[in-house]
Amino acid sequence: MPEIFIGICDDLKAERISLARMVQSYARSHGITVRLRFFSDGESLLASLDGPDPIHLLFLDIYMPGLSGVETARRIRAMRNDLAIIFATTSQDHGLDSFEVRASDYLVKPFQEEDVASCLDWFFSHVPESLRALSVYSEGEWQNIPLSLVCYIDVYGHQSYIHTQQGIVVARRGLDDLEAAISSSDFLRCHRSFLVNLNHVERIEGNDFRLLDQTLIPISASNAANIRSRFIDWTYIKAWSQA
Repeated sequence: MPEIFIGICDDLKAERISLARMVQSYARSHGITVRLRFFSDGESLLASLDGPDPIHLLFLDIYMPGLSGVETARRIRAMRNDLAIIFATTSQDHGLDSFEVRASDYLVKPFQEEDVASCLDWFFSHVPESLRALSVYSEGEWQNIPLSLVCYIDVYGHQSYIHTQQGIVVARRGLDDLEAAISSSDFLRCHRSFLVNLNHVERIEGNDFRLLDQTLIPISASNAANIRSRFIDWTYIKAWSQA
């Protein structure tokens, strides 16, 4: 998994430090790389949203001087829909506000480590496809390859060749193993030796998938009708989800 950027917005420094320690402890125990960004008010947080390294998950205090957490969240939603927001509050009476700004959850102060872990469990089980990665051992080191960059994978002999937009990564892993590790509806086993990322498919052409870079990927003749049907279904679902 690529680096995950987590923001903590709270006017109290002690609260920011306490929550940061819990997040870092969770990340270490789960082998996840996170980078923390700190904000003491809603104004500075909003000013940072258009900058580099976009935040993926935000812990947002509700009671702050100036912009409240709820008003800050409303303004965030006018800019971004993909940012997961978890409210931090001293009260449980914020269900309606949470619903209005599509907050994922809320934490009641003082923070308990198990509650923070529960929120993080939820977030990492719903990590957007664009943030997911395939970990493989190649050329003497572990590499994390973002799934969005993988065009297709083919196997030859005892090695799999992972074709990405940045080059080819060779790994000594079977295609069945890689398919299970990826576990994504965006990837389709179209042939005994090929696994294709449908996001990189331009069209079906005869007995092949033609990719956006014009590479041809064979479709299994014995399962062609099912593969075509699954591709059409995937196309409709993708279009509907982006509407």
